[in-house]
Amino acid sequence: MGEWSKSVGEHGEDIVSAFLNLIGWKAAIQNMDVACIRPTPHQVSSSARSSHGIDFVYSDRSPLEDGVFKHFCISSKFSTQAYPASPTNQFKSHFIDLAMAMECFKRSQQRRDINTGRTGISTEVISGVLFWINDKNAKDHDVVSEVASCRMLDEFNYGTIYVVDNKRASFLYEAITFMRNAYGAASVKFLYPATGKNVDPSQRVTSGDVLPAEYLTSGIIPFFITDGAAKKLAVCCDDTFSEEGMRRLIGYLSSVALDYPQQVLICFPDYNFSQHSRQAALAKASIANKDFADLVEVISYRSDFRSIV
Repeated sequence: MGEWSKSVGEHGEDIVSAFLNLIGWKAAIQNMDVACIRPTPHQVSSSARSSHGIDFVYSDRSPLEDGVFKHFCISSKFSTQAYPASPTNQFKSHFIDLAMAMECFKRSQQRRDINTGRTGISTEVISGVLFWINDKNAKDHDVVSEVASCRMLDEFNYGTIYVVDNKRASFLYEAITFMRNAYGAASVKFLYPATGKNVDPSQRVTSGDVLPAEYLTSGIIPFFITDGAAKKLAVCCDDTFSEEGMRRLIGYLSSVALDYPQQVLICFPDYNFSQHSRQAALAKASIANKDFADLVEVISYRSDFRSIV
């Protein structure tokens, strides 16, 4: 049984490693052990704790905030079993385990080693990413909504922990692979819009290969695409198609457009021409900026043969 659990755990880490490469979080440090600075409060059995194992640590400058260097402590919780019918207790266990590891990573020698030689950094942030995924539930099973009201998580100073379940992982994977398959990986970048915190022209980048952590749990992912000489904006949305949702997305894309694009793509998981094209046309007609609205095309990122044209 011990060997099987080890094999399952390693398979989960392989999935998370591949996922990190997909989103541009490359060269993450794997299987880091950090000394525990609170042996008694962090103990998980009758004996005091001596260390924490962190599955991955990824560190990089933030593309959305000037002078901010971010460390992400990443936990892989993969199972061949379905999410529990009442998932709160298991979620709390996974969450608190990561929060304790983050607390000790903040004071660790490894963090100091990673920071060696860094310049132009005014702020350092430590966040967590909890991958709670399995191969038993449906790929779009949303366990995060089931644990959203979970309480008593504030005992540890963890800052921010992003939770990626089957639904979030599926959305990110489908959206990114759709765009790269359609236009070529080299032509597709994540869009880094102005946030009010990335205003320094010496540091400002508008797009890149690294997914900002803020997009991990966002309902939309914006892209910048170079298709030959053409420049395109695109956004993939986790919500199903609606006329009002499309209006909001057109407004969002018009506000973040840096170079005037030749095409604007809005991608829903369920868009169907015969069912939704009239609503899409009404949404475009309601936009004040007619030139921009005229560039908009609506498609599904879960395409089948009916979307070949």
